[in-house]
Formats: sequence, structure tokens, C-alpha cells
Amino acid sequence: MLRFSLIVLVAFVAMEFFSYLVHRFVYHKLLWIFHKSHHTPRTGPFEWNDIFPLVFASSSIYLMSYAVADPGRMDLLALAIGIALYGMVYFVIHDMYVHRRVKNLTFRVPYLQRVKKAHMVHHTYGEEPYGLLLFPLPRNLRNKLTQEDEAR
Repeated sequence: MLRFSLIVLVAFVAMEFFSYLVHRFVYHKLLWIFHKSHHTPRTGPFEWNDIFPLVFASSSIYLMSYAVADPGRMDLLALAIGIALYGMVYFVIHDMYVHRRVKNLTFRVPYLQRVKKAHMVHHTYGEEPYGLLLFPLPRNLRNKLTQEDEAR
């Protein structure tokens, strides 16, 4: 059980790094045709960028079904669960909270408020930070957030 939990945790954390790399080098380059919908005002409930979470969710579901079919594949099941958990957290923080797909969802957690501000910087300039949870904050944003925190 400890091994299973550890794999879930490592997969979850690894997904932040994977997400960062895909966002920076695939979404903003190779697949910008789909991702640019995410950087423009949404005119309806969906955008072309929504295809990406569907691909990741489908992959995770496939891995889960494959692993459940073979009881010897518990490591693979743990990996799939870690990926799915990351996807759920990403959906709640990124889509529901940061991009206000649920209008009244707010968090009074300073860390999540910083995540939101950092992501808005990304949308303003189309540059760093590309990550969501463990993002490298640009120096100018780090200084600005520090000044705002000290003012409180």
C-alpha cells in the first residue's frame, strides 16, 4: 500500500513538470492553433483548448482499465490514479477558479491567489509561468507579489 501511494504521489508531482513542458513547448508552439482559443475571450462554454484535458483524461482512463484488467499491474493503476488526480486538481484550480468557469468559486488561500495572479501574467504576456502549481515565478512578478503581501 505504501508503494502504491508513493507512485500516486510521484505521478501527481511529475504531471506538473510534464504539464509545464507540454504547455511551453507543444501548446505554445506546435499546437498553438488549438491553444490560442484559451488566450482569447471565450464566447461560449467551450474553447478549442478543451480538447487537451479530454486527451489526458482518456489516456488516464485507458491506463486504469488496462491495469484493472490485470491484477499484476497495480503500479500502472497507481500511475493512472496520480495522473487523474492531477487532472482533477488542475481542472478545479485552473478552469473553475482561475478562469472562473464557476463564477462564484473563490479561495482565500494566499498560495492559490498567487497561482491565479501568476497565471494571469502568463495570459497577459504569453510567457512564463507555463506551470500551474509549481511554477517558476518571473522575478518581476515575485517582487510585485511580495510587495502586495507585505502591504497586507
